[in-house]
Amino acid sequence: MSFKKQLVYITLGALALTTASFASTINVINENKKSVKIKIEAEADRSAVSKREISAEHQSSFEVDSSQLNGHSIFSIKGDTSPFTSGGKCYHLNIEKDYKVTFKNDKMGTRCIAEEIKK
Repeated sequence: MSFKKQLVYITLGALALTTASFASTINVINENKKSVKIKIEAEADRSAVSKREISAEHQSSFEVDSSQLNGHSIFSIKGDTSPFTSGGKCYHLNIEKDYKVTFKNDKMGTRCIAEEIKK
């Protein structure tokens, strides 16, 4: 193999290893007395959906990346404790940022509060 080809392969390999893969770490706090069912959805593609359930008065952490969002980077999280009340939704979250997401109970249903966690 020629030196030129070797140099190309080495360069491509180095680029592949240093390419950043973005994933958002989501720390969820459920302050409700019931478990909350959450739905993570790409804002540009309603078919890119992931679902989880967080027990009552518990915390959970997970990651959201573009592969879960069909290649998109902006997403929303919705939380519901009951099909009969309105759920809270946090919009315009980005896989390049980490968030603390709190679900609280109020008179109208569940409220979602997202706070960016500085990396």
